[in-house]
Amino acid sequence: MNYKAIVIVYVLQLLAGVIWYSAAPANVTQQVEGNALDGMTTASLFGFCIALFLYTYFTSWLLAKTNLRSSFERLLLTLSIWLFTVLPNIFFMGLFVDFSHMSVGYLLSFGFISCLISALILPFWRASRSIFKG
Repeated sequence: MNYKAIVIVYVLQLLAGVIWYSAAPANVTQQVEGNALDGMTTASLFGFCIALFLYTYFTSWLLAKTNLRSSFERLLLTLSIWLFTVLPNIFFMGLFVDFSHMSVGYLLSFGFISCLISALILPFWRASRSIFKG
């Protein structure tokens, strides 16, 4: 695994999360927690950071453990992880939460943004194998 790539992807995902959350429509953030940035507690922010790091680390670990040869195949695997995670979430959110389709789409879009950042960097930036050189 390339730890530099993991840290870069994680930082880019955090920046995308800040931009994504600050640009959220008022009706989405009010339905979720009452107020946009004022409702964000330290515990929920810390939980978000930990969950995002675990997601990035797991994706990198999975890509390192698969026997896929090409970077394109690893890109497809990364996008498939998001797809098969999001489809059940859309179904369950539609059943149990009374959100509009726009709200559900916006809430799940950050997962796609995170996945896209991972898919564009992690499969193409392999770990250096310096012990085998020379």
